[in-house]
Amino acid sequence: DLEAFSKVHPGGADALRVFGGSDATTHYYMLHPHKELRTKALEPFRLRKADAPKGAGSAQGDLVFKLNTPAFQELKTRVQKAIPNQFATSEWYIKACLIMALNVSMEYLIVRDGPSLLKASVLGLSMALIGLCIQHDANHGAVSRSGWVNRLWGYTQDWIGGSALLWRHHHVLMHHADTNVNGDDPDITGDLIRFNKLTNWKGHHKWQALYTWFLLPLLPFRWHFSETFDLINMKHLDRNISPMAHSDAKIALFFRFVFMLRFYALPLYFYPSFFTLFCHFVCLAVGGSYLGINFVISHNFEGARSVLDSADRSKHEKRDWSFDQVETSSTVGGRVLGYLHGGLNYQIEHHLFPRISHVHYHKLAPIVRQWCLDHGLKYNYYPTVFHNVVSTYRYLNTLGEQSQQVG
Repeated sequence: DLEAFSKVHPGGADALRVFGGSDATTHYYMLHPHKELRTKALEPFRLRKADAPKGAGSAQGDLVFKLNTPAFQELKTRVQKAIPNQFATSEWYIKACLIMALNVSMEYLIVRDGPSLLKASVLGLSMALIGLCIQHDANHGAVSRSGWVNRLWGYTQDWIGGSALLWRHHHVLMHHADTNVNGDDPDITGDLIRFNKLTNWKGHHKWQALYTWFLLPLLPFRWHFSETFDLINMKHLDRNISPMAHSDAKIALFFRFVFMLRFYALPLYFYPSFFTLFCHFVCLAVGGSYLGINFVISHNFEGARSVLDSADRSKHEKRDWSFDQVETSSTVGGRVLGYLHGGLNYQIEHHLFPRISHVHYHKLAPIVRQWCLDHGLKYNYYPTVFHNVVSTYRYLNTLGEQSQQVG
């Protein structure tokens, strides 16, 4: 009974509502530092024995990984010794306040003095920084042990025209649990770009290594407009949103209305011109490109592991979830880049421990790298973003060839 348990859940009710009606076993071990189920705490809320999987796919309860293995438990022990406090430090709060101040001041200056290409570009950059450095930690529950603190900072996703609810549904529920699993991970599932060898090849894919980069600036337009209907219909990325989250959807729609007035309507009301519209486009293109490049290179590069080798999941041999998180992700650069990227250049570390604040990832990286050596895992590292982008280009080019079609 998740509704009842949410009232006593130490991390708050907000963290649970997106999981209603889904198998959250993977997420339990991913998001908690302890190594075993807290059965005594959960027993009073148990309703019945879990049903068997109803079909192929994680949405139907068909999981493709081995969970909570001794290897992952060993890594958790090493990390807990090195990072006893996993949540945000004063460094995080100072940076978050500075980013928000930059964003609000740019919006104010645009309304007061009129738009300009410089102000639009800085505003777009600040929106991307909110997405990378603030809301990302918050909606993973990594800012604070207190649920209300995470929720408050998590609403910064709504401030920039997104939705904390849809982000948790997409990113936490679907992407993180099933990274690079064709059909389950929405970030690699689709026909426009062929990110996975199991995606049917089409003629336009031969050009995808070129056109993918030009699609990234358009991402915010999708978030601002088409996803509004996802909130109304309570369905996102072809998967129903938990009915427990109806109140969250109403709040999200209210914030979306406020954003549309604040971001689009006010500047156009005071400065009605095509130049104002163009500045809107520049702002969103800058933000979308910065965000999009960070995400597209993280799991799509030469040597990135495709979890499934066949569309027939019955032929799949389950492997340690933590091993696949490592080999489907890449880490690039170091602490300086992490400061500007919200730690998301440490994708390997982030995917193993998404509930640890990004300010700790530079300490986490050497621990994870040594653990990978101990277990014979490939740690995909690039010294610069440029090197990672080049590898992604080559990866997209390879998958764009018809000869890479899997029968």
